[in-house]
Amino acid sequence: MEEKILQDGTLNKGLKKLHVQMVALGGVIGSAYFYGVGGFIEMTGPAAFLAFALGGILVFCTLYCLGELLVAMPTTGSFISYSREFISDGCAAGVGWTYWIAIIVYIPSECIVIGTILNMYVPQISVFAGAVLGCLVITIINLRQVSNLGKIESILAITKVAAIVVFVVLAVLIAFGVIGTHEAPGMSNMAGLGGLFPLGVMAIFANLSIIVMNFAGIEIVALTAGETENPAKVMPSAVRAGAIRVVLLFIIPTFLVTVILPWTTCSYDTSAFADALAYNGFGGLSHVFNLIIIVAALSCANCNLYAAIRDMFSMSKEGMSPGVMGRTTRKGVPITAAIFSLVVVWIILFIYSFDSSGSFYAFLLSVSGIATIFCWTAICISQLIFRRRLKEHGLTKKNLKFHTPLYPLPNIVGLIILALAFGITAYYPDTRIAVIVGIPWFLIPYVIFTVMSKSGKYKVKKEIDFDQVLEEIKSEDYLKD
Repeated sequence: MEEKILQDGTLNKGLKKLHVQMVALGGVIGSAYFYGVGGFIEMTGPAAFLAFALGGILVFCTLYCLGELLVAMPTTGSFISYSREFISDGCAAGVGWTYWIAIIVYIPSECIVIGTILNMYVPQISVFAGAVLGCLVITIINLRQVSNLGKIESILAITKVAAIVVFVVLAVLIAFGVIGTHEAPGMSNMAGLGGLFPLGVMAIFANLSIIVMNFAGIEIVALTAGETENPAKVMPSAVRAGAIRVVLLFIIPTFLVTVILPWTTCSYDTSAFADALAYNGFGGLSHVFNLIIIVAALSCANCNLYAAIRDMFSMSKEGMSPGVMGRTTRKGVPITAAIFSLVVVWIILFIYSFDSSGSFYAFLLSVSGIATIFCWTAICISQLIFRRRLKEHGLTKKNLKFHTPLYPLPNIVGLIILALAFGITAYYPDTRIAVIVGIPWFLIPYVIFTVMSKSGKYKVKKEIDFDQVLEEIKSEDYLKD
């Protein structure tokens, strides 16, 4: 044990291309999708898939902006470092700490879902005991070296994707009457129960904040850059594949649910995927889908814990969290950040066990969507300023290995959608608490580090040396690598 801790905080580059793509998917497709899409359809109607399409546009905009920054400046600090370099020290601190808090309070929710599903099939295992079991599994995984985490997450993510693909195939066959206990529904379920917009077109926009929360986690790809083999080659394909796969895995299945299942039967109480299969005579498969939710919850909790640990580690490198958080084991595990993050996760999980009303938990969880809005906004703005700086030095997109197409349109569209999501979240009483809680969590570190920076007391070296970045981009061999 005497050699367990390294002071230099070096991460192990053990993530391969597949690992990066699967970690990105794993952070997005969790129980909130498998279990929550029914509730979203209930609030939106059959047009729910259009709401996901709008979210998909936002994902494309944000991911491509992030991808350009990642390839040009691969760093462990990811969007925290970019925010500091291109916006301000205060913004970087606000984004980093709000993001960490949001992830930490979200992780136990996935563990609780694991406990809930296990309790359905094994009543002897209480919900809390099942949650503890799930939390124990992700604790063990995240204390091991990153290559093992990448392999395990790849298996979990592939299982989720396979389940969605199987559902899509079955749903198409059911829609055309090839299989199932009902006649071919065609578009009758979508058109015959109030049409595509039974709750009005504005229902899509009214629930935009929920869409953002569903796609939250795609930015985890940025936090893998410091542990990825050859990020300049891996990141472009990971960004492209991530954007396409995430969008397709949300839009198509949601559309098919409303094709083969009357949308009026959907709710937050059960999984719409399981209900759709059971409604059409595949009750056995519906149970399989319930078990897939356990895999989804475990995978999402695992990826988000990975992100929380790397976020804390990255902030230490930027001087925004205690320096001790930058320590790693000889195998490259950021051990101090891991232990600290895990302790907080376990505390929240145990507090939940004494809060039968769930009010405390709902209060903490409400900030997750707002944190995503802050993070993605910082990414879009950072890339805008990055391009502006390149232009000042006579550089264009032709000098970059990977660039955002149609710049600056993705930035503008992304920022407009994010502003709408924020405004809508603040407007509706049911979601306003997220703004009330989230803004102080952003502003407190923002103010602290802004004051420190202006007073001259904050002089921690930046992870990004922009002058060096410019030299690399201007070099003759840059585009040849």
